[in-house]
Amino acid sequence: MEFSWLGRVEIRGALQFEMGKQPLGFDVPVGMRKPKAIVIGAGVSGLAVSIRLAAKGYEVCVIEGSETVGGKIAQHEDSGFRFDRGPSLFTMPELMEELDALVPLDLPGRPRPFKYSKLDRSTHYFWEDEKGPLIAWSDSKRFASEIDSRWGVPAEKTLKHLRLSKDIFELTRGVFLEKSLHKFKTYWSKELRRLLVNLWKVPLLGTMSQFNARRLMHPKLEQVFNRYATYNGSDPHRAPAMLHAIPHLEHGIGAFLPLAGMRAIPEHLEQLARAIGVEIRTGSAVQKILHRNGKISGVLDASGSEHFAEVVVSNADVHLTYQHLLKDVPSPKRIVQQERSTSGLSFYWGVKGTHPELGLHNILFSKDYRSEFEMLSGGSKPGSDPTVYINITSKEISSDAPENCENWFILVNVAAEPEYWTETAIEEAREVVLAKITRTLGFRPDIQCEQVLTPRTIEATTGSWKGALYGASSNSVSAAFFRHRNQSKDVDGLFFCGGSVHPGGGIPLCLMGAKIVDGLVGIPAEPVRLRAS
Repeated sequence: MEFSWLGRVEIRGALQFEMGKQPLGFDVPVGMRKPKAIVIGAGVSGLAVSIRLAAKGYEVCVIEGSETVGGKIAQHEDSGFRFDRGPSLFTMPELMEELDALVPLDLPGRPRPFKYSKLDRSTHYFWEDEKGPLIAWSDSKRFASEIDSRWGVPAEKTLKHLRLSKDIFELTRGVFLEKSLHKFKTYWSKELRRLLVNLWKVPLLGTMSQFNARRLMHPKLEQVFNRYATYNGSDPHRAPAMLHAIPHLEHGIGAFLPLAGMRAIPEHLEQLARAIGVEIRTGSAVQKILHRNGKISGVLDASGSEHFAEVVVSNADVHLTYQHLLKDVPSPKRIVQQERSTSGLSFYWGVKGTHPELGLHNILFSKDYRSEFEMLSGGSKPGSDPTVYINITSKEISSDAPENCENWFILVNVAAEPEYWTETAIEEAREVVLAKITRTLGFRPDIQCEQVLTPRTIEATTGSWKGALYGASSNSVSAAFFRHRNQSKDVDGLFFCGGSVHPGGGIPLCLMGAKIVDGLVGIPAEPVRLRAS
């Protein structure tokens, strides 16, 4: 006897279905099956949403084109050095703890709860004309005191600025970060009512740069707070002042580091997903999203096999989703053609020697921040005086570098223009970066090994359109409202998550996006009954 429900089912002693095994902890009567969800892409958001949907009662399969999970969060080893590739700052660890709480501790293969440490400082800031770093202590009072002693800016002015950052974050997170902006109930929520009552606290007009200049009146301190716009690949001289919510992540909630490095985040999520019964298929790209009569029906993989599901979640870049997977659905041109966020030129250097003035996170500021971003808006060339970020995980994880060595991950903001990065352009940029380091720190690093990542390789390896690190930029007040929605308005059962859609890029926002999708999908009422053919 055969049974069918949009797909093929065979009887081999017991019912087996075309994709995956039943998740643990769920008993499905013979002749019935659990509703199925397919997640396209095993980035952080895709893995997180797969865990949430499995815990909710779906049979979940994640299909990933590359051979490993994690998306932009990767790692490589070279000559005894280990390097995290991709995001390097970990904030809001409670979002990982929420996912841990969804998976029972006694499930086979379930990893131990996620381990991380809180840092006593977030960043070491350097300028060419300043001796030694300004240390951004995690303790806000200590940070404010450091600023006061160095520049004479009263500690209370800095503390007031940080308290306002907390207010903005707490007032807006429940509306702009934790809910869909495309659902009526969001605009009839208690969070919105609270925001409206306290709207006077939120800077609705002006740019981040204008806001910081007006309140701080010190160019270097303004530069410190302006750089938070780069957290989502934006220009502080065009991005809205509401982005002042971001400093609270570091100086209010805190900066953290997974004990095994950033790559531990997707590895932990993969183990959680598998323990709760999620099937993860790597090296198996999706070719097309299938739908019929305005309702999702599944996906077609690169081998030509059809996989059927009631729910499909795309964790792929939204532009590429429409261009390649949804060619028969009109793309929202206003959204997919938005200005891209910045990309990055990254050098991974194994460096001989240790440098005590450097911390885990280091920023070497350019002399003219505005000119730097104006140059970025005109093309990929970083100019002669770029801001340089240096991440050195061996400061906290000694095994990441050989003895008396350090692993340097260098990042320079560049435009999302992959075609620019020829070998010649990379060589020129390397010398610019080395010159900047030499001028600011007083030495040229002794490089033992090197790997390079450009917008071209970011696009090729992660599927991020043009190599943009955060999808669309936030260089306008309305940018949040024009990020792509998390639920399709054209195809019932189709959802979107990841850095290119609402609420945005970066680890915490990607995890929040997975939570939003979880809320939109809803709880399956009962197993689907298979009908005899």
